[in-house]
Formats: sequence, structure tokens, C-alpha cells
Amino acid sequence: MNHIAQPERILLTGGAGFVGSNIVKILRERYPDTVLRVLHLPHENLLNLKGFDDVELMTGDITSPTDVVRAVSGCDVVFHLAAIYAFWLPDMSLMQKVNVEGTHLVLEECLKQQVKRVVYTSSAVCFAGHGLDMVCTEQSSFVLGHQVYAQSKHDSHILAEKYAARGLDVVIVCPVVPMGPGDVGPTPSGRLITDIFTLPVPLAPRSELNIIDVRDCAMGHVLAMEKGRSGESYILGGENYRYKDILRRVLRVCGMQRRIVELSPTLMVPVAHAMLLLTRFTGKPPLMTPAEIDVTRRGLVCDAAKARRELGLTVRPLEQTLRDALSWFVEHGYIIDKHVVAHFSVSPASVQQSSDLMTNRYHP
Repeated sequence: MNHIAQPERILLTGGAGFVGSNIVKILRERYPDTVLRVLHLPHENLLNLKGFDDVELMTGDITSPTDVVRAVSGCDVVFHLAAIYAFWLPDMSLMQKVNVEGTHLVLEECLKQQVKRVVYTSSAVCFAGHGLDMVCTEQSSFVLGHQVYAQSKHDSHILAEKYAARGLDVVIVCPVVPMGPGDVGPTPSGRLITDIFTLPVPLAPRSELNIIDVRDCAMGHVLAMEKGRSGESYILGGENYRYKDILRRVLRVCGMQRRIVELSPTLMVPVAHAMLLLTRFTGKPPLMTPAEIDVTRRGLVCDAAKARRELGLTVRPLEQTLRDALSWFVEHGYIIDKHVVAHFSVSPASVQQSSDLMTNRYHP
């Protein structure tokens, strides 16, 4: 990004989130004199921004035109990450409202206020899902239109491309499955790890997905700001792994040996439908959904060569990502399995205290 050597003010929508907060950390190191502004929801968990007292926190919602105008005002760079990342919501129409209509408001305001560069966070689901035998790239077609989340990300991706054609300097990044410390939700990605310890026997669908450490994903966003070509899309990814291999590595990092049952995703569909039906009575998110199983069946097998080549993206080993994620989940009470807690040398009392504080956040 040669034309903005030192941005004066950078806005991050969703900057308190899993990926966004890691971008804040990198920007603070690389651009110490730049004002960082984070737009966050009124009751959002700000744990990941603890210690960043110089960050300008702004309460608001990307679906509010007034909030968006206020947030973009005075910023020469905008990272737009705010979105719903979920396979189930009590009201699925929120996906369209937040992920598509909210993105439209943000990009339109960036164009009006002549923001010098926008980095828009799309998703690899815009390209993946062609089957386990096909590695997807930025040239792959969109095939997940029957999925509410995927469709909302694809629609907003197309919006970003249209705004680039209208003259807005916008670079589009498409993360695969982010994992690592600080997943306060946890996101569906984090639940791949935490749910292992809630089941009598770990279950692994017969499929593959691409994983990137959340810190490397955040660096990919910053590199897109600095080096990305306007109107271009970049898959931010690491290596492709079988689910069973991921679970095996998680258990190995914890010093545990357990039998892993590998199942065809097709066999899991009736269970997913039953869990979805159960939510009508509990109001809680299901452990798995038919949509999630369908994405799993199709696979998220991707190639991030373009980001490595043009942006200089590098990724750390999966074992390091899993170790750091597990340690964080244990420390904050998301995982209370006594064997895992003992392995990471965390006091059971401190874990229980964290668990009591966060009860409704990680076993929904």
C-alpha cells in the first residue's frame, strides 16, 4: 500500500472479535502512531482487547446507518470484519441483515467518505465445497448457495467486487477455518476443539478442511492492506487436514490417547436433524446442524498459493496453533476435563472460577 505509508486512523468493524482483535495487536506494533478505532456491539465481550487502553472504542452496529457514518468518519483505512459466523441462529434472517445489508452500508459510506483503502473479510466458502478431490482457489465457482451463511458471505463478496468496480480501493480476503487462542464465542472453528471433551468418544466426520492460525490470518489481513491489489480476492489458508488427523493431534498435544471414531458425514445427517429439532424446546444451539454436515461432506479443501505469492503470507505449524488454543480454552474455563487441565498445569479452582463466569458462552 504505497500510497498510505502511515495511516492516520484505522477503523476495524468487528475489531473485538476473534480475528479482529488479533489485527489490532499487529497494527499497534506496526503502526504505533496510528489511531485505531474499534466498532463493537453494546454488550460485546472485550476480553481480547484488554490492555489496549489507547484503542478508540466505539459502541455501534453496522446495521445502523448513523453508527456507520460515525464510525467511518475521519478514517483513511477500514477493515470490515463484522459479521455473523454461525450455522444456526434462532432467527436466520439476521445473516442477511448483518452480513449483506450491513456490508452494503459500510462500503457505501467508505465510498462517500473517500476512504483510501478497505480490507473486506469474506470467506473461503465462496470458493470451497467442490468435494474432497478438488482443491479450490480464487477461480473456483460458488456452489454453497443452499447454505444461509455461505450465501450471505457470497452476496457480500459480490458487493465488495462491485464497489471496487465503482472506484473504491477494496481488497477482499477469504479466510479458511481460523483456530487459535482468544476464541471467546467460541466460533464453530473453536468448537471443533472444545467439543472433543464433551463426548464419550471423539467423532470425526470423514472429510478435510483447511486451517489457519488466527494470528497468521490476522497478519494476512494486514498484508492485504499493505500489498493487496484492489478488487482482488485472496484465500488466507494453511494446510488441508482430515478431521481425524486434527482430533488425533489435539489429543496428542493434551498427552491423551483415545479411540477416534471416523464416520461418513451421511450417517450424521439424521443426528443433526434430531439436534436441530431439539433446539425448538431448549432454545440452545445444536451441537451440529444439517447445514454444517453438508459443508463437511463437501469439504473445505483450499490452496492459498496466491496469498503466499502476492502478500507474503506464512503460517505456523498446526501443533503450535492447537497447543496455544487448548491452553487458552483451559485457562478461561471452556475445557474443564481434568486430564486436560492437569496437562496444562492450570489450577482446577481457577478453571472452575473462569467456567462460572463464562457459563453461557462455551457450552451453549
